Amino acid sequence: MDPIISEATMITYKSKEGFNLHGALYKSKKGNKQVIIHQHGMIGNFFGFPLINEEIKFLKGSAYDLFSTNNRGFGTVSNFYYKKKKVKIGTALEKFEDCIKDVNSAIESMRALGYTEFILQGHSTGCQKVAYYQAKTNNPKVKALILLAPVDDYNLAKTNLGKKFMKAVLFAKKMVKMKKGGELTPKWISYYSAKRFLSYADPKNAEAQLFNYSGKLKLFSNIKVPVLAIFGSKERKTDKIPTQMLKVLEEKSRSNLLITKEIKGADHPFIGYEKETAKAVLDFLRLI
Repeated sequence: MDPIISEATMITYKSKEGFNLHGALYKSKKGNKQVIIHQHGMIGNFFGFPLINEEIKFLKGSAYDLFSTNNRGFGTVSNFYYKKKKVKIGTALEKFEDCIKDVNSAIESMRALGYTEFILQGHSTGCQKVAYYQAKTNNPKVKALILLAPVDDYNLAKTNLGKKFMKAVLFAKKMVKMKKGGELTPKWISYYSAKRFLSYADPKNAEAQLFNYSGKLKLFSNIKVPVLAIFGSKERKTDKIPTQMLKVLEEKSRSNLLITKEIKGADHPFIGYEKETAKAVLDFLRLI
């Protein structure tokens, strides 16, 4: 059985609005006060990322515990419950900026357990979420960020839709204007609501700007804490090669420590290269 399930404590905590969020806390050593909080990517979950299991093995006996948690982007469309009501959210319906609420709730749930320092880790769109959180809050209790495949969702959308991109954006904007922004777009555009699609497809929006490697990366430049950014050399969810994206991060960063790493042979979820990636994370933690 995977360590994230067999060796972890299941945690349920409340979002700011009061609905339940879930995660798994792995304790690598008794008495630790530092914890890595992992945020999954689009339609992801706290247990479906194999790299987490490898990280757990590498962290054993270290000063860092690990909390892998769901956020309101869990699944495509998912049910959340509070006050005896059912609310549908998930990636298709979430408001990206609400990630601040989710990350903060995860931090507060760990603070209640006695942790005092936090490392925020994200995979894919989880990178945008932890980066946005720290860029906007500058939380002094956040010790560092770990960005696993911080892809450019804006330019990826442009690449995937090709000549249909502007038509798709205009169609989604029309849906919003007609007060249908919370409804799903036609499938030729996305599997998400019009507002969620525009969140990463309209360059006016924060999510689209965060890791637009052809842009100014203003939000990323606001981050001062140490940052580790990792790409696999076979990353496909992008319009640029990984070395180009890592170079842009190096140029735009104002962090007091930025470490970039390319894992040769790895793809977007680092399948088959979990050990190399986990080792890179542990090496970074030793520097901060």
